[in-house]
Amino acid sequence: SKATVSVLYCLKTLLFIMSCPLGYDQPMSPPQKFSVLGFETEINKNRPFTNRNSDDCNYTDYIQTENLLSLQDGESIMKPDKKGMMHHEELLFIVTHQSIELWFKVLLKDLYKTRELLHQAYTADLPEPGNKFGAWKDLALVGHYLRRATMIFHHASGTFGVLQTMHPADFLEFRDYLVPASGFQSFQFRKIEILMGVDESKRVECNGSHVFNALHPEQKQTCEEKIAAGDSIRNTVENLLLSVDVPSNFMDKYYEGMEELQLLRQQGTAHHSEEKAKEMAKEKTDEIRKMIEEPESPGTTPESVKRTSDCIKAALYVSSYRTEHPQFAVLSETLDELVALEEGILLFRGRHVHNVERIIGRRVGTGGSSGVEYLEKTREYRIFGFLWALRSIFIRASILPPFSFFHPDADAACVLKQKTK
Repeated sequence: SKATVSVLYCLKTLLFIMSCPLGYDQPMSPPQKFSVLGFETEINKNRPFTNRNSDDCNYTDYIQTENLLSLQDGESIMKPDKKGMMHHEELLFIVTHQSIELWFKVLLKDLYKTRELLHQAYTADLPEPGNKFGAWKDLALVGHYLRRATMIFHHASGTFGVLQTMHPADFLEFRDYLVPASGFQSFQFRKIEILMGVDESKRVECNGSHVFNALHPEQKQTCEEKIAAGDSIRNTVENLLLSVDVPSNFMDKYYEGMEELQLLRQQGTAHHSEEKAKEMAKEKTDEIRKMIEEPESPGTTPESVKRTSDCIKAALYVSSYRTEHPQFAVLSETLDELVALEEGILLFRGRHVHNVERIIGRRVGTGGSSGVEYLEKTREYRIFGFLWALRSIFIRASILPPFSFFHPDADAACVLKQKTK
């Protein structure tokens, strides 16, 4: 039955994903000889593990504890000695933001790897017959990195709860020493936004100026160069979706199914005549058709709108038949993880806004911004708007034709477009 086939595909895909090793930037070193306590090295092979000396690897040296603990001086030309704690609570303030920046470093490394793997899946040749995954097998790793990025944003959001144990009046004891420093000068966060694909045309200005102008000149130049490169994760995901071979009649069948579903809803929830119910069902379907054919897009050109529309159709096709083909299963999972990550970013922004308002109210920011008002506007950013739009247009699979309708030989079907050489 169709249900049995779907379950088998899910099990096969799950087994494949579980069998994939995690990716590494460097090739694995040759096999080493193991001992109970780890690799046998030139240092430890001839003496017991308990017989150590000062030259061996040490926890404090490995994570550079002393260096880390010496970086909380809070340098500022506003301070009498140019640095030093001006209040007991200042250490909490500095450590909170330092910890967030450290997590941003991990997050950026994972997101760069994510973009690389997505690009490989997009540019790879079509899989050989019998190999349904091809380079798409690496999308299993993409899901891993995206899940961790999401968890990092959730964790970073939680640090604001610790910061809120500082009384607002205590913050005022040292706040003025921070001027004109501000969180919107976080170079790493700007790189995250650019890498993810924030629409630059919708950037909120700060003090009537582009927010990049608050960065150091070399940082601003780096941001502008990264934007010009146009290789964000959003663009890469769009390219990957556009490589999916969506059957020419899929959308016709989708709109037919949607109108049928809308008619059933009208008949079940409203007291209309049959003719009126059909009319309203068509109106609802036309509204959804417009959402798909004329969506909001990063640009306003017809080409940009069509690109976004084609991405929505491909994502709809992939998600609707995610249990019917292994490539669809891993790509659909990737799309869901991207939505989860953007939700994590939005929650982080939101927690930041409420944290700021709870501590300083509606005051002007130390960097001269409007503070809470500025931060609230940044919560309107949407990177993967077309993936969020899918939530409004999904219909249950039973309304659509079976996968075999589009691919009679479903077991051997290639779901990607032939690449032009």
